Amino acid sequence: MTNPYLSIQISSLRNQAWLFDDRSGSFELTGYTSQPGSAHDPQTMIRALQELEKNTGRQILTSSNTLLFRENEGTEGLEGAGITFSAGKPIRTALIGLSEKFSLEPLRRLVSFFNSEIVLEINLQNEPNISSQIEKLTNTGFDLLVLAGGINGGPERALRAAISNLRLLGQLYPVERPQIIYAGNQALADHVRLELEIGDDLHIAGNIQPESGREDLSFAYKAIHKAILRIRMKEFPALQQLANEPKVNIFPVEFARTRMGTWLEQTQASEKGILQIHLEPESGQVVANRNGKCMGLWENLKVDKDAIEAVAGVLRKSVNQTVTAAYMLNKQIHPSFLPATLEELSIEIAWIGIRIKKMLLRLSELDPDFHYDPDLGLQDDYEPVLLSGATLDRLPSFRHAFIPVLDSVLPNGVTTFAWDDFEVMAALGALAEFNSLLSAQVVDSDIFTNIATVVVVDSLATTGQVVLRLEVDEGTGDARQRYKVYAQELKRIESASGNDIRVYLSPEENSDVGMGVRGLGGWVITPASRLGIIVDARGRPLQLPADIQTMQETRQQWHWELGV
Repeated sequence: MTNPYLSIQISSLRNQAWLFDDRSGSFELTGYTSQPGSAHDPQTMIRALQELEKNTGRQILTSSNTLLFRENEGTEGLEGAGITFSAGKPIRTALIGLSEKFSLEPLRRLVSFFNSEIVLEINLQNEPNISSQIEKLTNTGFDLLVLAGGINGGPERALRAAISNLRLLGQLYPVERPQIIYAGNQALADHVRLELEIGDDLHIAGNIQPESGREDLSFAYKAIHKAILRIRMKEFPALQQLANEPKVNIFPVEFARTRMGTWLEQTQASEKGILQIHLEPESGQVVANRNGKCMGLWENLKVDKDAIEAVAGVLRKSVNQTVTAAYMLNKQIHPSFLPATLEELSIEIAWIGIRIKKMLLRLSELDPDFHYDPDLGLQDDYEPVLLSGATLDRLPSFRHAFIPVLDSVLPNGVTTFAWDDFEVMAALGALAEFNSLLSAQVVDSDIFTNIATVVVVDSLATTGQVVLRLEVDEGTGDARQRYKVYAQELKRIESASGNDIRVYLSPEENSDVGMGVRGLGGWVITPASRLGIIVDARGRPLQLPADIQTMQETRQQWHWELGV
């Protein structure tokens, strides 16, 4: 008999737990619970696990409320447990690089994956003055420092000086010392160890620029994972107790989610990428996997003048700006606060779109391989776009969020949007090392809910002209349904069968549906989904009427089309 695997996520607002069990030779999700609570209160997690035991009939805890692991074949207990955490303040991070382009730029991309705040940057090329470097290091408090620069076997002088400065920093602050990662010229790796002498607080990683023109962040990425784990263990001592258990893997939630994104891209048949968008009341994460590269961004919720004005700009005069500001500021203070009126719901929905657009734009600024324009949308193909998180989950329905999601992502061609109902991406990422089949089997069990297949029509036509004809075959033997789509139209086509359906796309000569050439169409298979097929022929960029009332009516019509 195969024993189950447990995954736990610890955050500042809620604790989640998943149980994956073997049913008839294949693993599937057999239990899930989410409990409000704090990472500083272990009792909330115990209550969550007790509920999981009750719902699944599986023993997870010992009599002393510790995790029960299988000792021998055939006994009760867990096969393994993965723990992810997102609790804690942003990790204050210092970056030291030999140059802007080859050191600091890749380091920014590296730390953007994690819940971090860059509080100090030192460019050794532009700031060779040692006393100035020491002054900045001693006057800035940080939890994590990353030093990189130079190709393997390249010049060492500037790096040696920076290493000496770090040694002095350790002498000045011997107790509250930061985690230090060295990811530069590997000829200096032993020198770094001898100079700093800080034991497990030092992490030597492979060079991020091992040779001229080649970047490799993978080793530094793993080193950051270890460094963050040490920081969080000091912040949350309960994690240290769990880390001593040989059948427990602990990851920052960001790391686990990116790991699953990488695995999905490697295993799917499509040449398209995988895009994950995760929104929590306090934070958000975007992970893009494409062409074998993982790109990611973690962003903490920030309410400032620009954010308030951006949301007010979307709402125009439909909601008073004072009401908008009050709701957003209250949300920052009380992240779990839910909209109580239609006005507040409108603010929340608009804010979702602004947050997603901001994260996608920021990722495109950090990583040149992520192609996104705030007006034109995604410039590359992703399949699926996978949505998750409490912010979206707490809306009356996913229909309410879909328009702002669609209008911020702005995909091209044919794209499926899916919903990670149980947030299993991070849960599975934490268990990947235990069982290589588990993730594959759970994903194949239709664990995600398909929201809609979006067909985007890029057309040169003017309003009122036909841009696309569709022929829908639901495979029921009934006559095929035929539809016309006009320029500037958002059209929803529902499936009566609830099955995957075949759709023939026949664009006009001046229209492109992602087949590579204007006027070229063909058959596509669209998976069964909640909303069916949504044809977006509104053009890029989206053109909203200048008149406020007409603009509001237009937006309302889009929502009505989705059944809101």
